[in-house]
Amino acid sequence: NQPHQLVPSATSQSYPSTMKFATPAISLIAATGAAAFAPTSPVRSVVALASYLDDLGGGTSPAPQPGNFGASHAHALGSGGMADTRDPEASDHDDPRKSISAAPTFEEYLQQREAGVSSAAITGAMEEEMGAEAEAEAEEYPGTQRERSRIINRSSNEGGAKRLGYTAPSSAALGDFLVQRAIQQQLYFSALLGNEPMVHWLKRFRSHQHLDSPRRGEGRCGFPGTYSAAFDQLNTLPFTAYLEALGTEPDSSIEVSFVKPQRRLSARERANPYLNNQPPVVEVYDQPIITSDILTQVLNTADALVETWVFHFNEAEKNDLARLANDRAEMRGLPSARDLEWAALVKGGETAYSRLTGDEAMPLYGFDCRACDRFDTLRALSLLIDEVHALTPETAFDVAYLRREVPEEDAIEGLDVNVNELLLKRRKARRAKFEQGFVTGDDVAKGEAARAAAIAFLGKFCDEWVPKLVKGDARSSLVRGEYRHAPGMKELRPEDAGSDAEEAFEELWEYADEGVQKMRGGELVLPGLMGERLREIRAEVAAESKGTLLGLVAPELRKARIEYTDFVEEDSDGMGTYERFQFQAKVDGTETESYSTAAIIAEMQYGN
Repeated sequence: NQPHQLVPSATSQSYPSTMKFATPAISLIAATGAAAFAPTSPVRSVVALASYLDDLGGGTSPAPQPGNFGASHAHALGSGGMADTRDPEASDHDDPRKSISAAPTFEEYLQQREAGVSSAAITGAMEEEMGAEAEAEAEEYPGTQRERSRIINRSSNEGGAKRLGYTAPSSAALGDFLVQRAIQQQLYFSALLGNEPMVHWLKRFRSHQHLDSPRRGEGRCGFPGTYSAAFDQLNTLPFTAYLEALGTEPDSSIEVSFVKPQRRLSARERANPYLNNQPPVVEVYDQPIITSDILTQVLNTADALVETWVFHFNEAEKNDLARLANDRAEMRGLPSARDLEWAALVKGGETAYSRLTGDEAMPLYGFDCRACDRFDTLRALSLLIDEVHALTPETAFDVAYLRREVPEEDAIEGLDVNVNELLLKRRKARRAKFEQGFVTGDDVAKGEAARAAAIAFLGKFCDEWVPKLVKGDARSSLVRGEYRHAPGMKELRPEDAGSDAEEAFEELWEYADEGVQKMRGGELVLPGLMGERLREIRAEVAAESKGTLLGLVAPELRKARIEYTDFVEEDSDGMGTYERFQFQAKVDGTETESYSTAAIIAEMQYGN
């Protein structure tokens, strides 16, 4: 705690607060009211009809009178009494949307058609024009970089140039999300320690108030699940730009005022109206804001996140491969005694993660792990869509989740002959009705239909699940485990509620070996096997994400630490936060073998 020199700056603010008894509760007074922090929505102006006609005609247009419409307009009336505007005169306007281009004559149209100007070329030119307009709109849009990219994607969707489905961000966006969670974790720590001035300064830096918990108050840090784990919430992109902005931000000071706690009065003193009605004493002090120290705290948290996230990606990759091997096995094994032992340990909190962190994980770590799974699932879903788009009618059936024909239903065995014939007759009739919508033709025609159906199915699946996966489930694992729905039923959740990755996989798993209903070619698509392929891709993406953290994010964090803080590289031991804790525990002798897995199992009387 070295003394800090107060540096006055233009960013100094006043933060009056109140303090009751021995617990200080700092209340910040902003320069604007509550309306300044309310989300603003774009306002669309309503243009009156007269002014709109003035803009089109360039002059003053009289309001049309009933029964005298033709007198105020030069257009001829049609048979229905409406003005004939099907052949307007060409005009140029400052606003391109109000300009009217000259229509080609029929002879010119024939010449263009004979010259080979196809509708596809015209459509391509229109799409290029729409793309240029979208890029211009994105440059003028005062949002984040990712929000501007959504404008371009929206325009390409409207023009029909973008393929169906979902395109996830690259693995480099994992660094943006990691810094976002580091800021939120630092907000949680500061609020937990009662450092309200630091909380409010950090979340106001570059307008990140939305990263704070909406249920947090003075003296309350809020439940960890209330710190939103949705993606794309870092306003300054990429994360290196945020670290640079924080590192180059000049030091400042804020004025904090708080109510000094009054001395508790005795019964005799409370009877004295003078002593009992004394006004509160307000004390004011200057709180220095040393940005290099704040950046150091954020980087320390980010380094710990890199260490724990890398461990989680490694565990996620192993778990996905093990689950995949079990799902693809011809005969799946039943849970063994060791599996039951491990399940009991997990229920008691003894997991691989608790061994890594020593049961001292950061409060938001559980939500971070689920968010990492959602990130990998979105990237795997995007890669799966690319894989389906890369298929051709000839290679469509090279993948396991597309089939050429629907297999015949097996005959019923073990029933009476008459009953058997009756059921077979009903099943054949039902199948004949069902097969009326089946795709017929050769393998190429079926392959084309199967590919189109798979793309359409993934498009609908993305429309439903991508917003949920981006938002995430804010409930803790304990709360999520309290609900037990009946067999064959699903949990009732609000439509705008987020979800975790396993719920999306469960949606595909429920198809089992059935195809997609009410879709041409849907009988050739197997969403259950598509889910297995999605899990296989996610295991590869988890390995890629681990490499991104170690090869891209961690070096950038270290670079920012060297450049903007007083960090000395020679003093670093090269170990991570939890790795250093474990090493220190071994040196101090506080870590023993009494809490090994075998000892815990023996203590629970599961061993031997």
